[in-house]
Amino acid sequence: MVTFDEAWQIADGIEGWLLKEQGRALFEAAHSLAPGTRAVEIGSHRGKSATLIALGLPPAARLTAVDPFDDPRWGGGPESLAAFNANLTAAGVNERVDLFKGLSEEASATWSEEPVGFLWVDGAHDVTSTLKDFDGWLPHLARGARLYVHDAFSAVGTTHAIFRRFFFARNVRFVGSVRSLAMFEVGPVSIVGRTRSALTLIARLGFFARMIAIKLARRSGHPRLERRLMTTDNEPLI
Repeated sequence: MVTFDEAWQIADGIEGWLLKEQGRALFEAAHSLAPGTRAVEIGSHRGKSATLIALGLPPAARLTAVDPFDDPRWGGGPESLAAFNANLTAAGVNERVDLFKGLSEEASATWSEEPVGFLWVDGAHDVTSTLKDFDGWLPHLARGARLYVHDAFSAVGTTHAIFRRFFFARNVRFVGSVRSLAMFEVGPVSIVGRTRSALTLIARLGFFARMIAIKLARRSGHPRLERRLMTTDNEPLI
């Protein structure tokens, strides 16, 4: 089994928006996948995150990648699918990844595989799509499963969906974040745990507000303001 640094060296050259520390979070979540469960990712693009997850999986564990590969707005289309397959083959993980070429809601509605021990949500970022991701897959998540969400505090729709479903939730608690990557754990949550989870989610709203301000400055043509608000390049994407 490879180390994270070896996995990152393989995945770093694949097109995609992921910081090294976010990649580490995915790799470690995959590495700790419970026996008898499976990893699932929603939104595969060209395979950057799929490669990291697959390289981190324990022996015999598998990843199901879900992506329609049909919307050019999100980098989809035949070229993206070909790149996804080529990148997984080059990384030597294609035999450990099953592709569901379709929508997340279609995949969750027909799911008949093992319980899901790690769900990585990085699909469309509007509130309706994100809620469908959460609602469709939550019934398939094992107790103790990890649910990670990208662009959680940099896309309005994703943030809205998170607060609608997980703020003071009884069965999902917020356990931390790596910039815009939010990490949740599935299982019964006590009142104290729910309160702590809610308060830490609220604390991320300052970061969220800064990300939205950067996007607004960019769209309205104020590059100097955009640069002053950012602490790293392309910050709203990561």
